[in-house]
Amino acid sequence: QGDRIVLKIPPERKIRIAGMMSGTSFDGVDVAVLDVKGVHTSVRYDTIELCFQPYSEGLRRDLRRFVSSPSFELLSDLDLRVAKSYVETLKGCRSFESIEFVAMHGQTVWHSPKKMSLQIGNADFVAIETGKFVISDFRSKDIAAGGEGAPLTPYVDYCIFSKKNIALNNIGGISNVTVLTERFEDLMAFDTGPGNALIDLAVWKYFGIDFDKDGRIASSGKVHEEIALGVLKEDEYFWSPPPKSTGKEYYNEDFLKRFEVITDPRDLIATVTYYTALTIFKSYEEYVFPKANVDRVYLSGGGARNPVLVMHLKEMFSRRKVRILRFGKKFSDFKEAIWFALLGNEFLRSHFSNAPSVTGASKRVSLGKLSTPW
Repeated sequence: QGDRIVLKIPPERKIRIAGMMSGTSFDGVDVAVLDVKGVHTSVRYDTIELCFQPYSEGLRRDLRRFVSSPSFELLSDLDLRVAKSYVETLKGCRSFESIEFVAMHGQTVWHSPKKMSLQIGNADFVAIETGKFVISDFRSKDIAAGGEGAPLTPYVDYCIFSKKNIALNNIGGISNVTVLTERFEDLMAFDTGPGNALIDLAVWKYFGIDFDKDGRIASSGKVHEEIALGVLKEDEYFWSPPPKSTGKEYYNEDFLKRFEVITDPRDLIATVTYYTALTIFKSYEEYVFPKANVDRVYLSGGGARNPVLVMHLKEMFSRRKVRILRFGKKFSDFKEAIWFALLGNEFLRSHFSNAPSVTGASKRVSLGKLSTPW
């Protein structure tokens, strides 16, 4: 209308949207290209293409450096380099030309339960370089409404999987659970604690590799259960009740030092892997089982590919006769990219997309901001 941009796409119109996600493991950029119609629980989508491009070693190194020693100069540099990586990944998809919209989570470099969260990757740069409309900055509006801005994907969990007695647990750098309920207002979700964060830190520190592939190092070490239980007792985040969220600002090198009474690096990594499973299981015992009759837990994310971590979870949850299941590899690996495409769809259709019962926000709000390609 004149020189104003009015954007409200009706639910019946199909759109092609790319969800872009880079997790706290700093491994690279996931892209999920979807055709989407509908909104909220009536949303339906078809997956057109899934793409992944790893970060360069230099970018991974500098992201780690920023987290351990932040500086404004490095932050500005990384903001543009992450955006360039997003552009390269998106342009490498076969379906690039047909994409209308991009929903871009960005790279989290800081998240604090004190209602502060920072994602980098300049959305305006991505919009200009790709010629696409880009939705980004999904967390700020929820924080403005008094929430923690996380976790965000439980809203989509509810829209797609709204069934009784099921929990969805994504194990990325941080582990988060969604407990599905009949009523949206009762939706429960929170970060249980570390996912791959402490394991990745430990294998990088002691073996100079990015992650413990197939849990090989953990399987070669001895678990010191008494040390893990002692750390859990003193884990301040674990004992905070939901709604809550956390990040690598808490589960960092300082936290890893709590395990360094263990002198054998393989034993340390075995114990940290066990501890990760322990915080997930104990979170259910403390905060989920008293409120919900969960009989199945579906795992996704990189941690679902660690057989040692999954073995510990199966053993622990069997005590409560709860089955641990996994999504198919493709869906598990790209679930969050798919989910951010669907969050972008909610924004484009002018629909509220936060979950106050999860984040602690005072009201429902529409998540995201729009960057135009002009």
